[in-house]
Amino acid sequence: MKSHLLRIFKDKKSMAIVWLIILMPCIDVIALKLQWRAKFHPAIAFFLAGTSEGHMMQILLYWFLPIHLLILCAESYIQDVKSGSHTIWISSMGKRAYFGSKLAVSFLVPFAVMLFSLLFNLLSVSIVYAGGTESNGLFDMDGMHDPLFLFSQAHPILVDILFMLNVCLFTGLVGMFAMSISFVFPDRKYTYPLAFFIWFILLALPMRSVLILMQPFTEYGIDFMIPAFLTNFTILTIIPIALYIYKVKTDEL
Repeated sequence: MKSHLLRIFKDKKSMAIVWLIILMPCIDVIALKLQWRAKFHPAIAFFLAGTSEGHMMQILLYWFLPIHLLILCAESYIQDVKSGSHTIWISSMGKRAYFGSKLAVSFLVPFAVMLFSLLFNLLSVSIVYAGGTESNGLFDMDGMHDPLFLFSQAHPILVDILFMLNVCLFTGLVGMFAMSISFVFPDRKYTYPLAFFIWFILLALPMRSVLILMQPFTEYGIDFMIPAFLTNFTILTIIPIALYIYKVKTDEL
C-alpha cells in the first residue's frame, strides 16, 4: 500500500486533481462573496449547502467525480497493466493482497483528500462569515416536522459536519467503484465512459439520487435520505466486492 501511495504523490496528474478538489470549494467561497452581499451564517455559506448562484463548482466536482478519482488514483491498475508490472506485483504479493490494496488505496486517498478540502472550506467560511446570521429563511421557518429539518435548524454546523463525512464516505466508495471497473476493463477508453455512465445513473435516480445525500438544508427529509443512502451505498459497495472476487478467482498470469 505504501508504494501505491508514493506513486500518487509523485504523479503530477494525481497531484493536480488533489489541488483541484481543494481549490473548487475555495473558488465557491469567492463566488459566494462576489454574488451576494448578505452576511450568511457559516453553515449556509459552507460548500455543501450550495448557496452560490449557479452551483458551478458543485456541478464540476460531483458530476465528474469518477473521472477526477480515476485520474487521482483509481486508474493505477490500468497503468500497471500497460507497463506489465501487475504480473510482478501479483507474483510477489498474491492476488488477494494486490487487488485488496488497490481497493483500499482507492477508498482512503479520495476520502482523505475530500475530507481535507471540505474541512478547509468549513474553516474558511467560519472566518469569512464569522458572526453571520443570514440563512435564506431556513432558521425562521415554522411548521416543519421532519426530524432532519428540525435538527438542521437547531444544529446547523453539526449537520454540515455529518453531511461532510457522508460526502467523504461516498467519495471513497466512488473511488473504489471506479478502480474495480478498471479490473475488468483495464483500458481508459472503456473504464472512463463506463464509470461515468453508471455514476450518472446514480445522479439521475428519481427520488433516490446520490445528490440528495450531498447537500444539507434541502427539502428532502429523513424519509428520502434513508432509501437514497441504502440504494447508493449498496450499489457502490456490491460492484467493487463482486469485481474483486471475480479478479481474485480468474487467471491473471
